Amino acid sequence: MKRRLFTERMYTNWAGEMFSWTVRLTVRMKDTVDKVLMLQAVLDTQRRYPYYSVRQEIERDEQGCEHFVYQDNPKPWVLSTTEQPVTLFSSEANDHLMAFACWDDCVALDFFHGLTDGTGAYHVLRTLLYEYCRRRYDADIDGTGIRKPGDTVSDDEWFDPASQPQPELHPLPEPLLPKAINLMQEHACPLGDRTETVNILIEEQQMMQYVRSGDTSPATLTALLMTRAVGRMHPDSPEAVPIATLAINQRAALHAPVACRSYASAVLLPLRRDMLAMDINTQQTIFRGMVILQSNDDNTATRFWLSAAGQQRLEQLPTVAARHQAMASAHLRTTSMTTCFVSYVGKANFGAAEQYIREMYTECDTPFAFGAEVSAVGGMFCISLMQRFADDTYLNAFLDELRGLGIGYTIRSRRQTVFAPIADYRTA
Repeated sequence: MKRRLFTERMYTNWAGEMFSWTVRLTVRMKDTVDKVLMLQAVLDTQRRYPYYSVRQEIERDEQGCEHFVYQDNPKPWVLSTTEQPVTLFSSEANDHLMAFACWDDCVALDFFHGLTDGTGAYHVLRTLLYEYCRRRYDADIDGTGIRKPGDTVSDDEWFDPASQPQPELHPLPEPLLPKAINLMQEHACPLGDRTETVNILIEEQQMMQYVRSGDTSPATLTALLMTRAVGRMHPDSPEAVPIATLAINQRAALHAPVACRSYASAVLLPLRRDMLAMDINTQQTIFRGMVILQSNDDNTATRFWLSAAGQQRLEQLPTVAARHQAMASAHLRTTSMTTCFVSYVGKANFGAAEQYIREMYTECDTPFAFGAEVSAVGGMFCISLMQRFADDTYLNAFLDELRGLGIGYTIRSRRQTVFAPIADYRTA
């Protein structure tokens, strides 16, 4: 079935050599992965997600204007057996926008952000690990809450709100944002020539004990601590302040709770100058209030429709190459508006399969110099902190913030950030 792109257009117009907009989810199992059983699990999982089994093509309308479309792709999803990801959109990935890898005790899912977001990818990963664990460990493993091969795929999963008329909305007024500290241009230490991921483990019980004692959440707290860390590194910034981008899920606001596409948006959380002298409990309450205000349904839906309208205007350009050129400076606008980013999809909720899992990490290709992807599985929070700096100035400042709250942590690993490259799908 051929499908015209709507919600996906921002990423397909933007992604390219500079930013692939791909994400890698890595799960560390308790045992070495059986590659034969994992391949069987991958192929069975693919049957459950026909809307992710696609290749991207270019189609011309009656006026000769080019548009991206998704076409059914009957080729199997690829499972590589090394840590190195395959190139998405290419023959190496069977032209898919999603691929898998396993090595040692790890299994990874690589996907293009235009295909889906973390919420959609988590569903795929849950199905995959259920299918693998029932083959490897327990044929009768409980699959409650897991999407399984053989399910009837609801039309609601295919539904894209952007293909419908915009409803009437009544967003609440939001305060004007101050100028943001742009770490790609203004930094307390030199920028490095690559992005590094530092995986920081915190016991879930310890994190939740702190969160429940204050007016905050794991994601909001991480965003606050990152802005506090940046603020301490820039005490003499004359006007700009640290502003965190906190990812949120738009599905509830769009009345599309099981929609399959990429419905990640963001709220912006500035650590304003008048907040700097406040105690952290007050800062937490203010940040939480900003999240509640900006993430109410009408404000969230308004941002969605503003983005959709912008991409619709861009669609008037006759070629996909022209639209990509128009988006060429998008990363500059993004990094000038905010300082860092935090994304937390929520607990992994792998169900009975979680007993066979140790840890989970998330990495992505991003225009920011400082950001964090937060995962939670097996009683552990993992903050995958990504940085483009030549030394640990900002990392140490963030770790100081954790220590200041009495939150213990372990640095599990650190290495160059791994994410899948993409082929040039505009000329393919």
